[in-house]
Amino acid sequence: MSTLGIVSRNPETNEMRGSIALLGRRNPVGIEIVPNPAKAHERQPDFRIFSGTNELGAGWVKTSRETGKAYISLRIFHPQIAQWPIYANLGRAAGQDDDDVLAVIVNEAV
Repeated sequence: MSTLGIVSRNPETNEMRGSIALLGRRNPVGIEIVPNPAKAHERQPDFRIFSGTNELGAGWVKTSRETGKAYISLRIFHPQIAQWPIYANLGRAAGQDDDDVLAVIVNEAV
């Protein structure tokens, strides 16, 4: 598993802010993952991902088959980032005791 970046969650608003590092870019890209208040259907995302005013993707709350615990699955896509979507999950960042510091972990093909 590869860590693309780190975000910190505000437990009061459930908004997350941080950055992701991308190949070919000198500086990390700042991101915000915010709850989607307009969600009206099960298939709509639970979260929207932004960098400034640009929407970069979305996130869905899913349940792990192994543990039964909830996690957030991300789909990041913007033509200036990559020609294909990046699929990732949010999980506890390595070496962190704080449940509100999360790693953006890329789903790698098996």
